[in-house]
Amino acid sequence: MNYFLSSTFLKVAGCSILIFIVLDLLWLSVVARTIYFKQMSYLAAVENGRIVFNLPVGLSVQAIIALGLAVFISLALLVDNTLATSLCVGAFAGFVMYCAYDLTNLSFIRNYPVFITVVDIAWGTAQGIFAGIYVFYLTRYFSS
Repeated sequence: MNYFLSSTFLKVAGCSILIFIVLDLLWLSVVARTIYFKQMSYLAAVENGRIVFNLPVGLSVQAIIALGLAVFISLALLVDNTLATSLCVGAFAGFVMYCAYDLTNLSFIRNYPVFITVVDIAWGTAQGIFAGIYVFYLTRYFSS
């Protein structure tokens, strides 16, 4: 438990949160903006042809997910300090977190798009893989 209070982990977690947020904002505002608008605008606040996000809440969620990924991956690295372990744990954790969100939405929101569920779970898995890469290398960098 001491590791998670160490300066190494706090630096890794802080950098991870920033990287995750940048990647997610790029995803939501550039790469998948049109997909989400076409599929989800009936559920969202829309202004000037764009979905309006509640930025404080969105950033909070992104920070929590990023911190969770950093913790899960770091725990795995304490057991087996390899990039392969980091990638596998990151991918699985991202998959599980995004499945929990998207499948819950699919279970009770009327007409929640299956396509968005699949795309979002794939994105969450990719975010987990990215986290596996940067948490591994940030840990090495800040440990030296």
